[in-house]
Amino acid sequence: MKKARQTSENRTSPSQGEFEKFYNDNYRAVSRYIARRVPASSFDGVVAATFVAAWRKLTTVPSPSLAWLYRIAHYEVVREWQVLGRHPQTVELNDLDLIDTAPLEEVLDVSKAFSQLSDIDAELLRLVYWEDLSRSEIAEVLGLSVNAVNVRHHRALDRLSGALNRLSSAARADQPTNPIHKEKP
Repeated sequence: MKKARQTSENRTSPSQGEFEKFYNDNYRAVSRYIARRVPASSFDGVVAATFVAAWRKLTTVPSPSLAWLYRIAHYEVVREWQVLGRHPQTVELNDLDLIDTAPLEEVLDVSKAFSQLSDIDAELLRLVYWEDLSRSEIAEVLGLSVNAVNVRHHRALDRLSGALNRLSSAARADQPTNPIHKEKP
């Protein structure tokens, strides 16, 4: 019997060098993506599960991309949330340029407003501004059309702006109207 020639179409796993290059090229971006979405105690497991799934599927995808890997990571993050039985209660903003350039109060306001968004709005804005993906890459990650991504992006920004305005209004309402005239004891 003749052995069938192994081609990229019928291989079941990538070569070690092929996967190592893919891993090295994408590890930093994927690990940052995951670190923003799961507790530190879950981080290593979710990163490992993401790359195991990528290893298994790498030869079945015509041109694996970072967006494709983010989609796998997204599924692993959702699976971890299900295991934990809850969604994260806080939003980490620790690696954004915003922290270095804006006053702490503004960063905290953005974080509070961001936590008021729906999961899909928050994820879409993370992909745009934290992961710096193009609209077509975001469409691939979320399984949407580019047009749907554009519409959802616009609406998510409107909702974030509304949340920021509500926080700002609430903060102004909490401040004394005339701070010069303090009550005397």
